[in-house]
This record gives sequence, C-alpha cells and structure tokens, in this order.
Amino acid sequence: MSRVLADGGIETALADRLGQELPEFAAFVLLETAEGREALRSYFRPFVELAVERGLTLVLDTPTWRANPDWGARLGYDAEALARVNTDAVALVRSLVDEMMPEEAPASEIVVNGCVGPRFDDYLAGERMTADEAERYHTAQVVALAEAGADRVTSVTTLDAAEGIGVIRAALRARIPVAVSYVVGADGRPADGSTIAEAIAQADAATDGAALGFLVNCAHPAEVAEGLRASAGAEGLSRIVGFRLNAARHGDDGPGDGPAGFAEQELRLRALAPNALVFGGCCGTDVPHIEALAAAGDQG
Repeated sequence: MSRVLADGGIETALADRLGQELPEFAAFVLLETAEGREALRSYFRPFVELAVERGLTLVLDTPTWRANPDWGARLGYDAEALARVNTDAVALVRSLVDEMMPEEAPASEIVVNGCVGPRFDDYLAGERMTADEAERYHTAQVVALAEAGADRVTSVTTLDAAEGIGVIRAALRARIPVAVSYVVGADGRPADGSTIAEAIAQADAATDGAALGFLVNCAHPAEVAEGLRASAGAEGLSRIVGFRLNAARHGDDGPGDGPAGFAEQELRLRALAPNALVFGGCCGTDVPHIEALAAAGDQG
C-alpha cells in the first residue's frame, strides 16, 4: 500500500512560521491581498517540494476551512464573496502545483482537496445540526469548490456523523468525490460521545457508503489511539484512510511533540487502522513534521 502525505496545520503554520494574522483563524482572508497570497504560496511550496523529492502523492487542502456562511458573515463575507474566495483558493493551489511540478512528474501526484470546515467548532458547546440542516448549510461551499475544479472535498474537523452526512450528500449532488475527517476530544471520541467506528458506520449507512473514506484530525495521536482502541474489532475501522493530527494533546500549552516523536506516534496508528494511507498534520505541525512522516515511513 502506497503512502500519501498531506500538508500540516495551515493556520498555525501561517501564524508561527510566516507571521500572518488570521481573524477568526481564517486563512482564506489572505487571498484578498498580494502579500497574503504570497504567504499562502510560501506555506504550500515546501510540501510540494518534499512530495516531488520523495516521489510521493500529496494531498493539499485549500485554505477554506472557515469559508462557510456563519464564519464568513463574522468577517463581512456574503454568499457571493464566499463563492469567490472558495474559487480563488482552488485556483491558487492549482496554479502553484502546475508551476512547481516537473514535466516528468504526473500532475495526479498532487491532489487539490477542497477543505470544508465545520459550522461550529466549540467541541463541548453542544451546538449541532441535523443531516438535512448540514446539507443545506454546506452545499454552497461544496458547489463552489467543485465548480472551481477541486479534485475532491473533505469535511474537516467534523463534530459528528450528522454533519458528515450532510457534506457527503452535498458532494454527491455536486458530483465531486468526498471524504469525512472527524475530530475527537481527549477521550478519543467525537463530540456526541459515539465511538469513531460508530460515527463512520452512521455516515456510511445514511449515504450507502458513498464517501471515499474517513480520517481523524485535530487531536493528538495518543488521544486518537484511545478512541481507536474503544472501537477495536468494529468494521468501521476498515474505512479509515488517514490521519492529520496535532503535535500537542488537548489542553496542553507549548509546541507539543517534536517532529520525530509525532511521526512515530501517528504512524503507529496503522496497527489499529490498517487501511490508513494518508498521513499529515494539523495544529502545531509544519514542514518538519511532514518530513518526519516521510522519513519514518521510509523505514517501514
């Protein structure tokens, strides 16, 4: 099984490595200025270079985690403006890939993934949508990303199965491949208290297994391991295709695990989710963490 890399924690890397200010933790606002667009390119370039050097497939998320109606409204973006920035985000990533890929390397080695963020991100606040509400809420962004030419979309830091179901249905209507990436808390469970396998099974049952697969992101590898062990033996674990995790545990201050330790722990999750092939980072991770994932994977 071939490994696939993903990029790191775009928002924390933009702030820490590139000195950008992100209101409401929204990277898409950088699309509005030449300086901001160059910061986004500077974030993405090292990951493309690493993938080309290693001969690995790379999944690049568009900087659109916050480019949905509620978060956009907080930043002064109406529906038309959000459609524009989602389109611009795909164009920026695609143009960078086209610019950097050598002629002898097929463009299919870089996957432009339309990032669909959650409506709510307070893990314990209890704010939820039904699947029908989630489909209505996320459809405009999914359509914009699809029409802009994203290779696929992923529902990222998804709180529960209902939101994942809504995004899958929206993607089916837009005729674009889709994945769902759940966020888990310190107990390794999604916000509704289900196990990871239960959340996957619910989404699959409601959509006839239409998603390409499921990931887990925005949690520490040790927390995810706890959640996977709670699902041990469940069929849903076979549907996990990857992990994009944090360097630090929930509630911990500081940078968290160094690149080598982070990579070792994330790759160790393959023992619990043997079909996982995508490995990348989320909060507190950047190029060194992804380089470590590539190097550790080379060693088996």
